[in-house]
Amino acid sequence: MTVVFQAGDLTAESVPDAETGIVQPLLDRCEDYHQIAYGRPALPEQARNIPNERPPTLAPGQGHLFALRDAQGGLAGMLEALRDFPARGEWYIGLLLLAPEARSHGRGEAVLNAYADHVRANGGRLLRVAVVEHNEVGRRFWTRVGFQPEQWVGPIEQGLRMNRVLKMTKALG
Repeated sequence: MTVVFQAGDLTAESVPDAETGIVQPLLDRCEDYHQIAYGRPALPEQARNIPNERPPTLAPGQGHLFALRDAQGGLAGMLEALRDFPARGEWYIGLLLLAPEARSHGRGEAVLNAYADHVRANGGRLLRVAVVEHNEVGRRFWTRVGFQPEQWVGPIEQGLRMNRVLKMTKALG
């Protein structure tokens, strides 16, 4: 795997679509997030299905999955995103997820800042994210790091839940 950016004590490595299964143990450890978003734990093949859940209109190379590794090489988190989606220069963060033991140490903000630098260096001018209504901690995080509310959409069926989601944006200067 290729190192794409450094975020504090975490290293972001690009994960090829054929190897997305490596993040399954992280998804399994983050049951709190899955209960909020889907009303259930992660499914056994959820990581392997990441490429299949992307919009069908994406060109090869527009979808990105990064494994966030700690200093010992352990899987501390993941970032899944889409380049130039829904429009050129706009990058969509599908999921930024840190393991429970990696949270609350400024790592989420460090990852976001390093990723924003990566996006800018590759022609991005805007970041997008959608936050599930019930994820109050997530919504506070995205607001604190400079994302602005755009619009509520839904309800959308996600797992066992019907969720409204808040679309948010952050312009990159």
